[in-house]
Amino acid sequence: MKKWYQAGYILAAGLFCMVLFTGCVPLPGEEVSQWIQEAVNRQDADDTAEEGLEDEFQNGRSDSNREEWVRKEQFGSLEEFAETEQILSISEGNYAYECLPEEGKKVYDQMLAAILNYQEKVNLATTDKDLMREAYQALNCDYGGLFWVDGYIFTSYTKGDELIGLAFSPNYVMDEETKNQLQKQVDEVVEEWLGGISVQDSDYAKAKYVFETLIENVDYVEGAEDNQNILSVFLNRQTVCQGYACATQYLLRYLGVQSIVISGRANNQAHAWNIVNLDENFYHMDTTWGNSRYLDTDQQEAKFVNYIFLCMTDEEIAKTHLVEMPFVMPECTAIEDNYYVREGRYFEVWDPDAIGSVFRTAWENGADSIDVKCGDFELYEQLKEYFIREQGIADYCSGIEYVYYMESPEYGVFIVNFNKI
Repeated sequence: MKKWYQAGYILAAGLFCMVLFTGCVPLPGEEVSQWIQEAVNRQDADDTAEEGLEDEFQNGRSDSNREEWVRKEQFGSLEEFAETEQILSISEGNYAYECLPEEGKKVYDQMLAAILNYQEKVNLATTDKDLMREAYQALNCDYGGLFWVDGYIFTSYTKGDELIGLAFSPNYVMDEETKNQLQKQVDEVVEEWLGGISVQDSDYAKAKYVFETLIENVDYVEGAEDNQNILSVFLNRQTVCQGYACATQYLLRYLGVQSIVISGRANNQAHAWNIVNLDENFYHMDTTWGNSRYLDTDQQEAKFVNYIFLCMTDEEIAKTHLVEMPFVMPECTAIEDNYYVREGRYFEVWDPDAIGSVFRTAWENGADSIDVKCGDFELYEQLKEYFIREQGIADYCSGIEYVYYMESPEYGVFIVNFNKI
């Protein structure tokens, strides 16, 4: 007599144990690292400015030149200050960079140049603190690999109550020699991990490859060392959401795919993930939540790649995620490069033969499992009723004796496991 088992072993109904991955600490930055602070020498700057102003007024300088003079006194010569505003950008085309106003782009360029060149301090082309913060966040959205920096200190130069200048000082967590040694180690791992993909492959293939590679090689471990940067991923292979998001952006950049690191909340906890640009369309990609776990029949946690979170729309990601960014995010409405669409496992109408053929192919090829996605909840219920409750899957998978399944109805995804899980 045929033995038949129906089981949905899952932690946290419908979320594929995603609660395990939402305890991420906030993104590194001014509030987290606490490296943002007013200069302690504000009064010294005021005193210097007062003395200089007195000399200028004695020489008959008009009041209209006061701001220009103060910049000269605090920033060096006017020519030197102009040079800081003319740093060549290497970031044109980066999404977050292009979201900034022209003044913000100059500040971003200055900050990036300072970090890459291990400068102690750079005088910024703005006196707008909010713009400074926005530029720094944009920089970290576009560049996930700056592991030698954790936040920054800024110095405010004031004249009385008037802010007349800002200086940016990166907070380096290691010296340049150590950074270069670690970068070499990272490069070796990156070269190894990207050995199975080419820049000539499709954007979708690159995104899928990076998604799978990171999940298969790196475990989610709260409290992992260096978990806010890519060292935790490439050298320690243990990280949290920030490390996954930075590493995803870093690898995709190597492959010529534009992506950004997104900060926000997931299940009401601080979280980081990515938005990727594939074939001129934008998609959400959450590598952290793609690294999912379920309870097997022995009540042990088992790891699997959860493709639900590979190339999602705004509507889909909004079921659990909330974007919290200072600039407008691109709309993610396309589905052409969604995992289930690209793999031919997305169904919008009830077609049991088409769905059954997907199960049959996986079964005959010896796959451990197969997942499909339904366009709406009604179709999802039809699938479950026919293939599982009515055991219709046996008509397509000859000789099958038992089946286990996992489900995520809110995303319309149904996973069939052919082997005991």
